[in-house]
Amino acid sequence: MSLVLASTVLIIGNSHLVGPFGWYLDENLRKSGLQVATFASCGSIAKWWTSGQKTTCGFYSNNLKGEVFKATVHPTPILSQLLLEVRPDTVLVELGANYVNTPSDDFAINDLKAMVKTIKDSGARCYWIGSPDSRKYRAERPRIYRLITEAVGSDCPIFNSMNVTSYPETGGDGVHYWFKEGMPIARKWADAVSMDFLRDP
Repeated sequence: MSLVLASTVLIIGNSHLVGPFGWYLDENLRKSGLQVATFASCGSIAKWWTSGQKTTCGFYSNNLKGEVFKATVHPTPILSQLLLEVRPDTVLVELGANYVNTPSDDFAINDLKAMVKTIKDSGARCYWIGSPDSRKYRAERPRIYRLITEAVGSDCPIFNSMNVTSYPETGGDGVHYWFKEGMPIARKWADAVSMDFLRDP
């Protein structure tokens, strides 16, 4: 992926994008000269972005004009509408962790495949940001990455966030980086994703 191939990007994701990782990633890509729109819905899986499922644990957006909006309860935006409004060259997707409680692998894989198809059918490329390390559910991370890899295939580059994150053994809620010791890790994660995304092909 490189700046030559992307001038407008849409970033969508779950609670990690609602918090500092999302803020830093959005900031980094704007500073690089890209047109950026970010939308994040806590707890979301791909299906929420077609059904408009309401989040009750946090919503964050920063539109192309740089207008930030935050709420605790808010409907998840409809991806097809965002694609029409933002008209991105590339969609960065940070989803996967919330399939940890999904008993059916087939459901997760088909759900993710449908999102990739929606993105590709719009003419945009996609870039997938995998789940970071966590103290809770750490043993589930290999399964989550297997589901993402099987669903996304070669359609989107996949960034393995496990390689650049290490969740502290104390503090926080065991999942999110929204605490003092977690913030620098979220910054490092966002910087690593930004560098990988903006690198020359």
